[in-house]
Amino acid sequence: MTKNKKQKEKYKKNNVVPLKKDLQIVNTNDTANFEEEEREMVNKYARELFKDVEKYSKNLRMTPSFFYYHMLFHLKQAAVFSCHYGEYKYSNDYSTDEVARNHGEMIEELFPELGLEKKKNLDNQGKKLH
Repeated sequence: MTKNKKQKEKYKKNNVVPLKKDLQIVNTNDTANFEEEEREMVNKYARELFKDVEKYSKNLRMTPSFFYYHMLFHLKQAAVFSCHYGEYKYSNDYSTDEVARNHGEMIEELFPELGLEKKKNLDNQGKKLH
């Protein structure tokens, strides 16, 4: 073999030196399933955590609103310092809307005698262009 062929064969080999010898490659092709599994894990953890929080709050003499104000304050403070403000703002606004909507639907289902009805979605009805 000529010198050039030997050099080409030499460079065909994998000359990459791994940074970590025990590094394992994780299959990231199915990220939707991965995100779904983690979301379920977080939801399960949060439900269990806040069941304990609710039990703890019942042992106190302060009002539930005052207790949850302090809990929300510290949770929101941790969130705003742990992620980008835009992500925090979106999560805060969306979760507030979702909780209010869920509570409204629950009240409507449990107490139909109150006559609460869902607001009709009026996309372009009754709107005037100026």
